[in-house]
Amino acid sequence: MEPLDLRAAAPRGPRTTIAGIVFTARIIDKLRASLPGGELHGYFPFIGFSELWAYYTGIDLHELQAVVARAANEAEVEAWIAERTADVDKTKINGKMERFESSRMSEEMRELFERSYPADLRKTHPVLFDLFDADDARWYSRP
Repeated sequence: MEPLDLRAAAPRGPRTTIAGIVFTARIIDKLRASLPGGELHGYFPFIGFSELWAYYTGIDLHELQAVVARAANEAEVEAWIAERTADVDKTKINGKMERFESSRMSEEMRELFERSYPADLRKTHPVLFDLFDADDARWYSRP
């Protein structure tokens, strides 16, 4: 797949599913932006909520990055993810991720989190998916 430049547009929203799992499209976009020729524009493909996604799916993010790099298209990546998550309770992990609040964040991530998101957004959007959407809208004027 081609690298992405996230200066031009935000990664897809956190609720966008691929292989039946929320946040997957956003992970793929961030991994594409991490490829040579891409631009992350401050997004983190290997830490933060991406780590939680990896934990729930059982997929190593660096292994997925290699799959993204060599895939001809997103359908190949989706098939690879679907095969590795066939036994995952997608409804359960989607619900957990969709409701995850910043108050549950690890202390190790707290400083980076507070530097990355303005206090007003953190206060008005305790659910991380809502915060991600609001922050993307702030940077990219996405409705």
